[in-house]
Amino acid sequence: MEITKPGFKPFEKRFHAKEHLESIVATLEPLAKVQDTSWSPFLLSIVPGIGGITMAKNKAREFYVVITNVSKEPQSIWQYWNSWGYQAISFELTMADGKKFVLSKKQEEFTVNYPSTFIIEPGEHQVYPIRLDEWWETHPALPKTDEMPVTLKVVYEVSTTPEAGQYKVWTGRLESHSYNFSLRQW
Repeated sequence: MEITKPGFKPFEKRFHAKEHLESIVATLEPLAKVQDTSWSPFLLSIVPGIGGITMAKNKAREFYVVITNVSKEPQSIWQYWNSWGYQAISFELTMADGKKFVLSKKQEEFTVNYPSTFIIEPGEHQVYPIRLDEWWETHPALPKTDEMPVTLKVVYEVSTTPEAGQYKVWTGRLESHSYNFSLRQW
C-alpha cells in the first residue's frame, strides 16, 4: 500500500493477507521542515469537570484545557503565570442564537515578571485547570441567565516577540474544535 500527498514523503506499507490486519496507521512526514503557519505541533482540547462549565464570581467549577504535543520534537510554551503566557488561553463562546463572545483573562499588572517556559515532550500534555471566575471577562458582556446551551472552543494564541524567538517558543494561533456545553452562571 502506498499513500501520497503533495509536500509529504510517500508512505509505503507492505503486508500479506495472512497477517489479518484490523487497521494501519499512516503518518505522513513533510518533505522539508519549513515554518508553516497553517500547521501546529499542538492539539488543543477542553475537558469538562464535574458539573460541566460554570461562570461565577466565586466558586466557579474547575474544568481543563489540554495542550498535546503531536510533533516529534519537544515544544516550548510560555508558563501561564507570566505576562507572555497569561492571556495565551481564551475561549470563543457562541450562543444558540448565533451571538459570539470572547472570554479572556482580565488585564493584569505584573510586579514580578520574567519569561519562563515549559517544555512539552512529544506525545505529552500540558494541562491547565480553568475556573471562569472574577479574573475572566467576556467581550461583549454576556447576558445573565441561570443556564444556557453554548458552543465553546478554546483558543491558544502566542504573539511573535523577541523573547519568543530567544526562548524558541511556538508562536501562532490554534483553536480546538467546538464543544457543546450547558453554561451555568451564578
